[in-house]
Amino acid sequence: MKTVIWDFNGTIIDDVQLCLDIENRMLRERNMHAGYTLQQYRDLFCFPVIDYYKKIGYDFSSGETYEHVSVEFNEAYDQGFSSCGLVDGFEEKLAESRSRGYQNVILSASQQGRLNEQCRQLGISGSFQEIIGISDLLAAGKIERARRWFHQFGVRPEDCIYIGDTVHDMETAQALGIDRYTLVACGHQSLQVLQKAADQVVSSLREVQL
Repeated sequence: MKTVIWDFNGTIIDDVQLCLDIENRMLRERNMHAGYTLQQYRDLFCFPVIDYYKKIGYDFSSGETYEHVSVEFNEAYDQGFSSCGLVDGFEEKLAESRSRGYQNVILSASQQGRLNEQCRQLGISGSFQEIIGISDLLAAGKIERARRWFHQFGVRPEDCIYIGDTVHDMETAQALGIDRYTLVACGHQSLQVLQKAADQVVSSLREVQL
């Protein structure tokens, strides 16, 4: 059976503007440079997320920790989550995948409990055979979680299609042995950033070939 592996943030949930608004507010509250535009955010954002924070001026060598900043961001994100909708084209592409008899799986760097609740709020939980998150709020470790799931259910990388919105999604696909991946430039990284790193890049979910 074919398996479509979906990233969540920026691929399924259209949360980029919310993230940008939170980041700019947090920077202003710390009297740091703020006012980043959507294009600037998409050009700067990267994994691991701690490196992105350093790019925009955070210094974790003394005083405030990355963990503290992450908790503050996630609390604000949870408060604003209801303002987010689904990425354009997601429902149609998911329906196409299901009509082909593929199983669909979410693989995310979001904490498992939060991810489950967010999918429930969006009304999409029942559309996925598995929802795979991570064990903490620090956006790391999803590759190992996916490997364990592959082994548990006998999923073969050659039977998978991976859809994401960041270079890290390509790296995750490659780490899992998945050759068929598509990066969609409607999420957290810009078309220019994605095209520098990958050759399987499209502008919208509607362009993804299953």
